Amino acid sequence: MVFLMIINVTFFIGLFRIKLKADFSLFKLENSKYEKILNEMEKDFSSENQLNLLVEFDFNPLSLEGLKKIRELNEKLEGIDGIGKVVSPLPKEIPVGFRKVNISNITEENFKLARSFLEKLNTVLKNDGKYYVMFYIFPEKKVVSEIDKVINIPHYFAGSAYLQEKIYDYLLLIIFTIPPIAILTIFIVFKWRLGGIKPTLFSVFPAGMGALWTLGFIGWTVKEISILTILAPIFTIIMGSADGLHFVSHFMDNKEKNDKFGALRETFRSTGVAMILTTITTVAGFLSLVIIDSRSLAQMGKFSALGVTFAGIATWFFLPVVLLKSDITPRKEKSRISVMFKNFIGRKSVIFTIFILLVFLPGMYFVDNNFYMLDLYKEYTSVKKNVDVVSKVAGVSVPVYGYFKTNDLLLPDFADKILNFEKSLSNVKAVSFYDIMKNINEKVLGQKGYPKNIFQVKVLLNLIPPIYDNFINLESLSGRILIFPKEINNEILTDIEKKAPSSVKITGTPYIMKEMNEVLVPQQIKSLLLAVLLVFLIVLIRLKNLKESFISILPISLSLLVMFGFMGYFNIKLSIITATMGSIVVGVGIDYAIHFIESYNYYLKILKNKKLAIEKSFDVTSKPILANALGLAIGLSVLLLSPLKIHEYLVGIMWVSMITSSIFSLTLLPTLLFIANSDRNGV
Repeated sequence: MVFLMIINVTFFIGLFRIKLKADFSLFKLENSKYEKILNEMEKDFSSENQLNLLVEFDFNPLSLEGLKKIRELNEKLEGIDGIGKVVSPLPKEIPVGFRKVNISNITEENFKLARSFLEKLNTVLKNDGKYYVMFYIFPEKKVVSEIDKVINIPHYFAGSAYLQEKIYDYLLLIIFTIPPIAILTIFIVFKWRLGGIKPTLFSVFPAGMGALWTLGFIGWTVKEISILTILAPIFTIIMGSADGLHFVSHFMDNKEKNDKFGALRETFRSTGVAMILTTITTVAGFLSLVIIDSRSLAQMGKFSALGVTFAGIATWFFLPVVLLKSDITPRKEKSRISVMFKNFIGRKSVIFTIFILLVFLPGMYFVDNNFYMLDLYKEYTSVKKNVDVVSKVAGVSVPVYGYFKTNDLLLPDFADKILNFEKSLSNVKAVSFYDIMKNINEKVLGQKGYPKNIFQVKVLLNLIPPIYDNFINLESLSGRILIFPKEINNEILTDIEKKAPSSVKITGTPYIMKEMNEVLVPQQIKSLLLAVLLVFLIVLIRLKNLKESFISILPISLSLLVMFGFMGYFNIKLSIITATMGSIVVGVGIDYAIHFIESYNYYLKILKNKKLAIEKSFDVTSKPILANALGLAIGLSVLLLSPLKIHEYLVGIMWVSMITSSIFSLTLLPTLLFIANSDRNGV
């Protein structure tokens, strides 16, 4: 107990060393070609993380007061620490003929010139009787909350910088609310099985320790937690509680006929090996994720495996000591649910299994891997609402980029090539240096198209506001196009890339995620096969019986088919996060089969009768298995409180997987054991 206190204090200190990692780098492959292009672009331009700010007016901004308000907002934005550059709809200086006019202070004298500039460039947008103007901001750090303080009229955000900043806020919410609620939820479910508060506390104690140690370990090692690794302590609580429940449940059953030491000895004999095996198989399920080409996913798999191991250690070494020091009373009530499933053993279980497979297998055809950033957020979140408004009014959301390097950077032929590319894009808004020059040339100077020669280009460069350095770099002879698809999906992204000239490289976070999506399915299949193989080998080594080992993995294999069918029917997209669930389900779902088979073999040696051994095994394992399955599913349901839609998907997957695997383990598995072991003792 002294050693336990030292461990807890050490890992508790580690909690305060954790920093939140709130970017989308976890959605990339290790050797992403799009990330290489993005990094190359970053060397020439200050930031790829653009923040779009759409400001709403309830009066016409083209009025004198409206123009003054735009300039006021611009100055406020430029005064915020952390904003590198602001591209304003109304810059300080505007071209008038072949001269610049300073309009930083709007007066009655320069009002008409400023209004004419905005009108010619169509900068003011109108929708549903309201007016809008857009500011393009290039932040160097988190600035959204500061912008909220200085902008005192309705406004909306979009862009990758905004999405990443809100992820940070949401991670804070998740880390401080979800794990405690998960423990409370599991406590309520386990109390249904164990009856009293004290034994229930003992059963969740190892999982709580495991979660604390996992977070502490993260704090002492990598020191950061992301949208993926935040799941490790949650998985530890939910899945690490299984052994605690089984141990306390069996201890209470054995205490009816034994003293504390006798009950503890009998519990270790009947379920000790099963607990070790289930921990190992769950760890194997998580570790199978390391073969997917994502450092973040591999890290989440490793930390979750470590957390489950920690929970196992707490169960094996500390829980028995606590139980010996306690006084808990056995509960003798029977479960009606268990009796119902017991009646399903035999032919009914085979019919039920076939029916379930026939219902869910067609759904596998509809499984989709078209997953992008906006799919992360629920409809009620401020992120989704903001982005929807900006997309509806201005036709922009998350940008992608066209990056190029050329000696012809300012020449008309190259400009026409870029402008023609932009014109060829349907349902896409694109902005480049060449658009700015074309618009200034046409609407301010009255000349059609991009300037016809390099001399005119250089004249205009001296006239236009100093905003073009966000689009071209004259020193490196490079440029970029900001492309805003109205929707982010595979079809639109592929179309943009196909239409791009050979000199333009397309990149951006959506393409990095698209690249991940394209390799995710084959890599997940490999991960699943590895998980099933590892679990099968572990069970085979223990049972030394090929037939029983195969039977043990059958329930969870069938549950995987049901899981993918469910994902297809309910449009749950395959992503780097949902990809974790297949391997996890294998590692966790096999636990039920292991507990049943271990119990069956234990009682077969004592009772010498197959039928009696199956019935006794069902009696002692059914309630812990069902309680554990419900505990995992209900426990993970706390993720419904998360503002991230992806966590909602995990809840549905866990419910379907755990319920089907537990039912198959309590109905189909005993049926197959009875058939397969006709040559065993007692037949």
